[in-house]
Amino acid sequence: MTDDKLMQILHSGNKEDFFFIMEEYNKLLWVVVSGILNGVGTNEDIEECISDAYVNLWKNPTAYDPQKGSLKTFITTIAKHKALDRYRQLAKTKHIEINEAISATADDLLEPLINRDLYGNLHEAIHDLKEPDKEIVIRRYFFNEMPARIASKISIPVKEVKNRLYQSKLRLKKALEVKETTGNG
Repeated sequence: MTDDKLMQILHSGNKEDFFFIMEEYNKLLWVVVSGILNGVGTNEDIEECISDAYVNLWKNPTAYDPQKGSLKTFITTIAKHKALDRYRQLAKTKHIEINEAISATADDLLEPLINRDLYGNLHEAIHDLKEPDKEIVIRRYFFNEMPARIASKISIPVKEVKNRLYQSKLRLKKALEVKETTGNG
């Protein structure tokens, strides 16, 4: 189905017609959301994120601007953000492992920003950090948690979280520079 036809359906306000949009993107959204929630969320969490994305689109169809991209990209982005929010919620109650955190965000969030070699080197450098620095870095930069929240979760002062973030960034930068100059990256 073309984006023009899907736009007509979207703006018609007809619930029965809206099922065509859902039918068009259900499999794609399931792959995207389940990839993010893999190992953390349940099938119900995945279904809820997908439903929330559709409800968001249904309630605010004018948020989609065809000049900025396809409807497919728009609905996928909404679903991805819903899944990342759910992942953050679920991760608050569970200790975060580096492989879970990076695999949940890497392909969609990091790929456009850094190349594969740098990603591998970054993964290795983060993996080499000692605890609690590793968890602090993951919580801050992969889950966008604020230092105050991190401090309360791991029971250390906020100032220490900020200091550890600063020191960890310096260590990561140095590790990546060493990899680059030795040709291992």
